[in-house]
Amino acid sequence: MSSARAFSLAALAAVVSAQSLNVVNKCSDSVTLFTQTSFGTIDNNVNVAAGATTDMNISNNWDGAINVGTSSTGGPTWDGTTPFSRAEFNFYAVPGSVTYDISLIYGYNVGMEISSSDSGCSAFACTLPSGCPVPGPDGSCYSPCCSSVSACSGGALPAGGGGCTSNAGPGPNSPFYYNSCYNAYAFPDNDGAAGYTPADNVDFTCGNTDITLTLCPGTTSNIPK
Repeated sequence: MSSARAFSLAALAAVVSAQSLNVVNKCSDSVTLFTQTSFGTIDNNVNVAAGATTDMNISNNWDGAINVGTSSTGGPTWDGTTPFSRAEFNFYAVPGSVTYDISLIYGYNVGMEISSSDSGCSAFACTLPSGCPVPGPDGSCYSPCCSSVSACSGGALPAGGGGCTSNAGPGPNSPFYYNSCYNAYAFPDNDGAAGYTPADNVDFTCGNTDITLTLCPGTTSNIPK
């Protein structure tokens, strides 16, 4: 093997090994991370104490989401009865890159920030203010697609009771969410897909795969599209 080829293989190995997803819990209480996976692998049902950091041990092709449960708001349930914050990541579609976003479609229970070790990549952050339209336990907020707690009982994207338009466009309470957190999904096509507006800056593809998800960052980004 030539020295040049040996160097290129070593460089490739270094890039792969640098890929990581760490979760920093700045919340005052412990959290549990419930993960979903479309491709690859990640740790699941991970408890993170207040002030602690954990490596989620992702594979280099992981595609999925981290949903946050707390002792006061409970664990995420897909029937809409538990509001939860969600961070989505795709390390699979573009090798060597990651696409990420913060989704409020299932509600909100903790603030989030997604950042890269490359400061040139957008750091999306969302900390909702008080006074959300449909409040849940301990300061959480129900899905913007639900007009009321009862409307959310059949799911965070209800077919009736004031759901998000065609499970794609804005819902009855989406304006509160996208006006409060410009860089987080307030409805499924908040990125402008299918012509829905507003078309906000809600997802980013970064060429650096050393990623940190910070919970309760106490900040909100406002990065124009």
